[in-house]
Amino acid sequence: MRKNLNKLIIVFLLTVFLGFLFFNNLDLWTVRRNFSTIRYQKEIDKYAEQFSLDKELLTALIYVESRFNKNIKSHKGAIGLMQLMPTTAFWIAEELNYEDFKLEDLTNPETNIKFGSWYFAYLYQKFDKNLIKAIAAYNAGEDNVRQWTNQGWQADLELKLPFSETDNFVRRVISTRNYYQRN
Repeated sequence: MRKNLNKLIIVFLLTVFLGFLFFNNLDLWTVRRNFSTIRYQKEIDKYAEQFSLDKELLTALIYVESRFNKNIKSHKGAIGLMQLMPTTAFWIAEELNYEDFKLEDLTNPETNIKFGSWYFAYLYQKFDKNLIKAIAAYNAGEDNVRQWTNQGWQADLELKLPFSETDNFVRRVISTRNYYQRN
């Protein structure tokens, strides 16, 4: 009798969990984020202040891009915590008068967060302080966002973005930023 009761409880709890997962758009990514430790807080605070960014937003960008893994490299070649593309990183180094820049420097959290923060602040200004467009441009590039805007995209999250990868990225950054602001 007790064995059957235990099985029944497990089936019930599993059904509730799966129902919650299915009907509330809860995904395992969200659950994982809620248990992740924020790393590099000193650097995040420093560059959020230096480049006038919301520190929870900067933290969210880093989490979504790399989950705080400073050595990560994407299949497209983006490097480090803020997943900077090599050509973008060299351009940023030039803009910041960073002498003797090497791609290996992007595995240094201080350098990567500085460069990524500067770049995001640049995009935010470039897109008239429109947060959705700046986040989308960080993921898909300025040219794509300009093209979408010219085709009528209003940076409205009620509608899906033209690239599903970018749509997912923007929604995760906003969701993660909101989570960090509440906690």
